[in-house]
Amino acid sequence: MLAKSSEIKWTFAVAAVTLFWAAPLLIQAAADDVFQRAVNYVFTGRIDPPDSPEIVDRKSCIVVVFESKFRSYVRYYLSRFQMDSSHISKTYSGRQISYILEVEGEDIIVEHLNPDKTTVARAFKSAQISLPGDIDESEKALRLIFNDYCKPETRKSPF
Repeated sequence: MLAKSSEIKWTFAVAAVTLFWAAPLLIQAAADDVFQRAVNYVFTGRIDPPDSPEIVDRKSCIVVVFESKFRSYVRYYLSRFQMDSSHISKTYSGRQISYILEVEGEDIIVEHLNPDKTTVARAFKSAQISLPGDIDESEKALRLIFNDYCKPETRKSPF
């Protein structure tokens, strides 16, 4: 009976240590999942698209998206976006309204890539990003991305 009791205690101890060690990783994975869903929604209008944008670097907020309009991949540097000067414009096409996020930065914020996804074909300090989803949900996703995950880069003074 004593052997069974010590085995149970040992099992609980191992489980507690494993849970204690894994909890921060599980919390981070859940938080990253929210970030991925927000990025998905901004660029595709869906939280679970079949071809979701690829978050290349979570810390630097670098995202690669396949743009069917250009038939190529586009790399966005989200932490370089100057959101305080950005705005969303409306375009009317009959009854349908399209929304476009117009944003710029002090440095390159968007790069159009060659098919190899690494070579830069052209780069810009401003971008017009189509927001295909519901505008209220898109604005919520943008706030989540830029308030919680992609803080603006701070420029280092040359002095």
